Amino acid sequence: MLHDAEKILSLGFLPGDLRSHPDKKLVVHLNGVADISQRLAEIYELPVNRELLRQLAITHDLGKAHPDFQTYLDKKGPGINHAEPSGWFTYLLTRDLWAAEAVRRHHTSLRDVDDLEYDWLPDGTNEEKIKNRLHRFLPEWPVPLTKKVWQELEDLLIDGPNVSIDVWLHLRLLYSVLIAADRMEALGIEVFSYVNMPAFSPLSFNDYTKLGQWREKTRQMCIKQAEQIEKPGVYTLTLPTGAGKTLLGLEIARKWSNKFKCRSIIYALPFISVVEQNAAVAKRVFGETVQEDHSLAYAGGQESDADNDSDACWQRMLSLFRYWREPVVVTTMVQLWEALFNTKANKTMNFHKLSRAVVILDEPQSISPNYWGGLSDTLNYLSEKLGTTFLFMTATQPHIKAAAELAPRDLSRPFERHRYLVKGKKYEFDQLSDLLCEHLPVAQESGLVVLNTKRAALKGYKKLKDIVADAPVLFLSGWMTPCHRKKVLAQLHQLEQQNIRRYLVSTQVVEAGVDLDFDWVFRDIGPLDSIVQVAGRCNRHLKKLQPGRVLVAELTEKNRTIAQSVYDPILLLAASEILPRDCEFGENEVIHLIDTYYTKVLDALRCVPIYQNLSEGKWNQIPPLIEKRSEKEVDVIIEQNEKVRDILEQLQNRHWSLEERHEQKQLFQELQQYMISIPEKYIPACRSAVAKITTQDTWEPFGKVFGGHAYFMTKDGMNAGLYDEVLGFVPPIGAISGGVIID
Repeated sequence: MLHDAEKILSLGFLPGDLRSHPDKKLVVHLNGVADISQRLAEIYELPVNRELLRQLAITHDLGKAHPDFQTYLDKKGPGINHAEPSGWFTYLLTRDLWAAEAVRRHHTSLRDVDDLEYDWLPDGTNEEKIKNRLHRFLPEWPVPLTKKVWQELEDLLIDGPNVSIDVWLHLRLLYSVLIAADRMEALGIEVFSYVNMPAFSPLSFNDYTKLGQWREKTRQMCIKQAEQIEKPGVYTLTLPTGAGKTLLGLEIARKWSNKFKCRSIIYALPFISVVEQNAAVAKRVFGETVQEDHSLAYAGGQESDADNDSDACWQRMLSLFRYWREPVVVTTMVQLWEALFNTKANKTMNFHKLSRAVVILDEPQSISPNYWGGLSDTLNYLSEKLGTTFLFMTATQPHIKAAAELAPRDLSRPFERHRYLVKGKKYEFDQLSDLLCEHLPVAQESGLVVLNTKRAALKGYKKLKDIVADAPVLFLSGWMTPCHRKKVLAQLHQLEQQNIRRYLVSTQVVEAGVDLDFDWVFRDIGPLDSIVQVAGRCNRHLKKLQPGRVLVAELTEKNRTIAQSVYDPILLLAASEILPRDCEFGENEVIHLIDTYYTKVLDALRCVPIYQNLSEGKWNQIPPLIEKRSEKEVDVIIEQNEKVRDILEQLQNRHWSLEERHEQKQLFQELQQYMISIPEKYIPACRSAVAKITTQDTWEPFGKVFGGHAYFMTKDGMNAGLYDEVLGFVPPIGAISGGVIID
C-alpha cells in the first residue's frame, strides 16, 4: 500500500470522473498545475522547497470534489467555496500553514497574520465539525484530521505564528507560482519553454554633434563602471535629462543579465505614455520579444496574432491577467509595485518573475519619498535572496540605499542647455501673460507652459493663444482621452522635425520621459524634482547655441498658491527654501540642489515602514503606489469616433460567458482609449449643459452606462461644449470647483 503522501501525490484516492472545469478532469488539472509550478521554480531558480510546491499544487483544488461544485459546473447550482477546504487538505498533508494559506486564498487575497486565527478557527468551530466537513468533500482522503494535528494548529494560531521577512518571501513565492500555474493550466497552457534573452543591437549615441559626442563618452564611462559590478544588488544611474538613459539602461541590463545569468529584464516607468514610447525603443534594440504591459496594451488585435491554439491560450492569459511572459517587459511602476506588494491573487502572479531578473526603475522620484526607506530595505533583501539586480535611473536621484553609482562623479559637460530663473515674488494667475512676455522670448521661439491643475492649464491656454497668433498652440492634460493625447504628441514631434515654431500648454503629464524639445519653458512652482524634469524639455537636444530659459514662479488665485491644491506642503516648502531667487543659475548646479532638497524632505516626512510591516505580517498595510484621490471621480467615455458606441453596446448588451472574459477585457481596454475621469461634482452641470439638446439619438447626450458606474458623452454632448477637439473636457459653466461655481 502506498504511503499516504505518495498516495495523495499520485491522486490514487480521487475518483476519476470528477472535474475541475466544465471540460476538464480534476486529476488532469491538478497534475498540470503541479508540473507547471515545478517548471516555473526551475526556470527562475526559486528558493522554494520543490516537494512542498508540488504538494500544495496537487491539493489546491481538492475542494472541487464536492457534489455541489460538480453540479455548479453544469450550471445547475450555486456552487461552493472550494478554496477554503482545499487549504485544510493542504495543511493536513504539508503541516505548513503558509502553504495552506496560499491555497486557501488562491482566488481572493492574502490576509494579515492577525486575521488568521479567526479565519481558520471562527467561533463555534471544533475538530469534529472540520473533520465531518472534510469527509463530505473527500470521503477517501487518506490523511485524517487527528486530535494531535488539531491541537498543534490551534496552539499555533492562538499563540500567533512566528513571522519574519523570510516568511513573507516564502509565502509570496508559493502564492505567486501557484496562482500563475493555476491560471495557465486552466487556460490550456500545458507545456511551455523559456524564451532566451534576446541579443542587444546597440544604437549609436554619437551623431557627431557636441551633444552626441558627450552622450557617447558618458555611455562608455557608465558601461565601464557597470562591467565592474560583481554581484546583484541595488545600483543607481544619475544622468541629466536627454543623456540617453533609456538606451543606456537597457544596454547595462543586458550586460548584467548575461553576467548574472538572469532570466528577465523588467523596465518600469511612471506613466503609460512613457511606457509606449520606451517599449518602442526596447523593440529597436531587442526585437519583437518585448512585452509592453500597461492597462491599454492588450486592446484589439490580440487574437489575430495567434497562429495556433497555444498562442491563443497565451493571448488569453496575457489579456486576462497581464502575466509577464517575455524575457523583456516594459511596464508601469504601478504594476511593479503591485507585483511586489499587492495581496490580491491575480496581482501577485508576477512576483516570482523578479527572481534572477534585472529591474530598471526609470524616474523613481515619482515614488513618494515616504516609501523610499522601506522600499530600499525590501529591494536590498530581494536582491540578496532572489539574485535580483535593481537599477534606479533618473536625473533627480532619490535617497535610496545603493551599492554603487554608475555615472562618473565628475560628469563635466562642454555645454549648457538651459539656465533657470526663479522669481522671488508671487504672481496672481491673471498676471501670467505679462510674466511670460517680460522674461521669455515668447513671440520669437517655441515654448512650453506647465501649470499645476487642469483648470489652470485651460485658462493658461487661452492666455497664451492671445499672445501667440501666428504659430500652433497645443494642449495636454489628463482630461484628454489617451487616444487624443497620442495625437497631440505625434503632432508635436512632427512640428519639431519640420522646425516649425510651436507652443504647448500642459499639466504635469509632460514631466518624465516625454521626448519633447522647446526653446523656453515656464513652470508654476512645484517640488524641485518636478521642476527639473520639466526643465529637461528645454533645449533638450541642444539645437540652440545659447542656453534656453527656464522660468519658475509661484502662481496664486484668490490669494492661495495653486500648487498647494496638488502637492504636499512639505515638498513645496523644501523647494522654496532651496531654490535661489531672482538670480540665474545653470543646470550643472541642480544636482547639488536636488541632494539638499531630498535631505530636507526626508527629515520632515514620516516614512511608511514597508519592510517592517512585511516582517510583522502586516501585508495589507502596504499602501498603493498612487493613493486614491480624496475627491471622488467618475469615468466618462467620449464618442470620438464611430467604433466607440459599438464597443460600448457590445460590453453592455452582450451576455459574456466565462470563456469569453478575455475578449470582454480586450474590448474594455480598447474603450479606455476614449475614457477620462472627472470629479463627480461636475456631473450635475454636465447634465444641465445638454438638457435642452433635441436629438433623434436613442442615447442621451450625457447619460449613465454600466449600471450608473460611468457616463457616455455622445457627439451631441461633445458639440454642446463639454469636450473640445483641442482642449479635451471643459467643465461647463455652473460646475463647482474648490467650493466655487465656475462662471
